Amino acid sequence: MIGVLAGCQLTQSAQANTCRWDAAPGPINYQANLGTVYVPRDASIGSVIGVIDQFVFSNSPGPSITCNNDGSVTLDFNALNVAPLEHRVRSLLGGAGSSDKVLATNVPGIGARITLDAGFDGQSGNAFVPIGSPVVPFDARLAQNLIVPFNLSRLRSKVTLIKTGPIAPGPQVVNRHMFDGYFSTIGKGFGYSLNATVMQAQCAVGANPVSVNPVPLGDWQVSDFTHPGFTTPPSRFTITLSNCEADPTQANQANAHIRLDGADGSLPEGNGSNGVFSLGNGSTASGVAIQVLRGDGVTPVPLGTDVSFGAIEDGRNKSLDFSANFYQTGNIGQVAPGIARGALSFTITFQ
Repeated sequence: MIGVLAGCQLTQSAQANTCRWDAAPGPINYQANLGTVYVPRDASIGSVIGVIDQFVFSNSPGPSITCNNDGSVTLDFNALNVAPLEHRVRSLLGGAGSSDKVLATNVPGIGARITLDAGFDGQSGNAFVPIGSPVVPFDARLAQNLIVPFNLSRLRSKVTLIKTGPIAPGPQVVNRHMFDGYFSTIGKGFGYSLNATVMQAQCAVGANPVSVNPVPLGDWQVSDFTHPGFTTPPSRFTITLSNCEADPTQANQANAHIRLDGADGSLPEGNGSNGVFSLGNGSTASGVAIQVLRGDGVTPVPLGTDVSFGAIEDGRNKSLDFSANFYQTGNIGQVAPGIARGALSFTITFQ
């Protein structure tokens, strides 16, 4: 009778320091489905595309894993990447620390940082404790005495999609097996795949996007110009961006930026911060320049730099409102009559 009891104790002890399948053996197949996420078309390398913090479920019903430990052994968990690491963006994300690990997806220019949450972050008494942070790939240990067994049937993860390079136009479908999870005594416990559709937020620029071109600044007498810095009343115009595609929820907002540069002989006056540029080819007047302002007729638009005009909205056109006026640069007696022409080129980006 004593021998039988001893045999039962040995069996129980082995179960208490192991990970095992509760029913049918796995591995479990986790699918992280992120749906459609957006990234501004001209976002810089290293920019975040989308952050998803969600429960990821396997097919139900399915296998589950239980780990028991009386504190006398150490159980291991290893999150081993299947997708290769993206090393190109580490410096842009702040260095070579574990939180900067990014895995390549099947789509060039799109990477993913995957963080495991409950059960692998060491935040509860029955969790595996990561060595470093629980960003895949990583190792974790379970060495404590478990009052409540560790059980894994569903997995909580945080996925951050990151722009790692140029992304081709059109919908980009991410569909890749990213990493596997291994446990002491059972080997591969689960596989983790990532699914998403990435859209680039942008608008079209039509053949004639400027509302009036050239912008009429009016006819003026030389005597109207009384001192350097004098300006004529502003003439308003717009640049229209059409057929905008953007995140309908505005969770990952894209802003339209415009850069104005001198063209056809026109050059910025000074550093261009006050939006003033010189007369260009074909001009015979002197002592005056042209200033470009926002639609309020007051705020200058700096030249030679990207200037934000706010968020674009899905399915709507975006109007960029401007105004322009003559700007006196010469003293009285230095303003001469003639033809006054100026030109700017513009570049639209979505950031």
